[in-house]
Amino acid sequence: MSTVDICEVSGRRYRVHTALSGGSSDGSIDLRSKSHNARNTAADTGKSLRQDIPVPRQLHKYLVGSQSATLLRLRQESQAKITIPNERSKSDTVQVEGLPEELAKAEELIMQIIKENLHRIPYTHFISLPISDIDVQRKVKLFQADVAREFLRDVDCRTFTDPESLHITIGMLRLLTTKEIAGATELLKSLQKQISDELSARPLVIKVGQPKCMEPNAKMARVIHAQAGDFADDGRLRRLCEFVRVAFDQAGYIDDKRALKIHITVLKAKEATECADNTGCAGKRACGTINAAPLLKKFGGADFGICRIGQIQIAKRFQHTDAGAYDNEGFVLLP
Repeated sequence: MSTVDICEVSGRRYRVHTALSGGSSDGSIDLRSKSHNARNTAADTGKSLRQDIPVPRQLHKYLVGSQSATLLRLRQESQAKITIPNERSKSDTVQVEGLPEELAKAEELIMQIIKENLHRIPYTHFISLPISDIDVQRKVKLFQADVAREFLRDVDCRTFTDPESLHITIGMLRLLTTKEIAGATELLKSLQKQISDELSARPLVIKVGQPKCMEPNAKMARVIHAQAGDFADDGRLRRLCEFVRVAFDQAGYIDDKRALKIHITVLKAKEATECADNTGCAGKRACGTINAAPLLKKFGGADFGICRIGQIQIAKRFQHTDAGAYDNEGFVLLP
């Protein structure tokens, strides 16, 4: 049987297969050889074998390294011939050729590099509660227009959240293979009855309003968000979010240990890379932040209304539908 190793790197947890036999059924990154059994049977023959090791192509560059230095080291230390697809290839397969002990050493070294670098890959998906209510979206758009008109020097309209893509994030996901995507989607669907139980089989209606900044110092804000809470003040929104987050965390899909903050992002500060020369940054304020104190003083009491949350999604981080909402891999309908 295969096992999933939840390895910890720099305070975050990552989901990686460590077993070298059997099949993957839970959607985690599978780095096992397809010809391990053949390697065992050939162990006493001294024959050179070739095997394919599935490695998500987003991680190939870490196996190659600067000027191919890492790849050369892997070949030298394992004495195996290691072939990594070129950058234009869509293949997730790394080919290794050599004697059985050389193949084993190559796999060990590849696993080590994957563990050390997996956290460098950007998140690809997130567990989302989409805000699809047209009236809430309209009020957020009006708020953003007011902010842009009165605080144009402090904000960048390009960083406003598209009202059609408003959402509550339950957890960020790094799904690098079709198996990972399928595994996360199936996990969500398997929770449907328990999700309904957490909500007492009743519709989830929330209130959206009171813009706040995520940071403790409003003069150094990076994210302005709308608070989200139960309309009936019965705690079901938080119970739902925590239940789903724990389920995905225990399955190894969530590596961020920070506490869950239920919020709806409506505005972000300009990225530091977009303001490298500090143009427009006031005084000692760090680039990549805004002074949100005046903004919150004027608009802190804004009310965006109430809405019903209709579903939970495995949303695609960088992809949107024609309507502007985040595209998704799958979803569960709420009561």
